[in-house]
Amino acid sequence: YVPGCPPTAEALLYGILQLQKKIMRDNKIIRS
Repeated sequence: YVPGCPPTAEALLYGILQLQKKIMRDNKIIRS
C-alpha cells in the first residue's frame, strides 16, 4: 500500500524502499 491519492513520487519511492527491505529480510530468513 502506497500512501497518497494519487501516490506522489516520494510516496512511491518510499514504498519501493520498504518493499526491498522486506524482501531482503525474507531472503536472509530463507537462506539461514
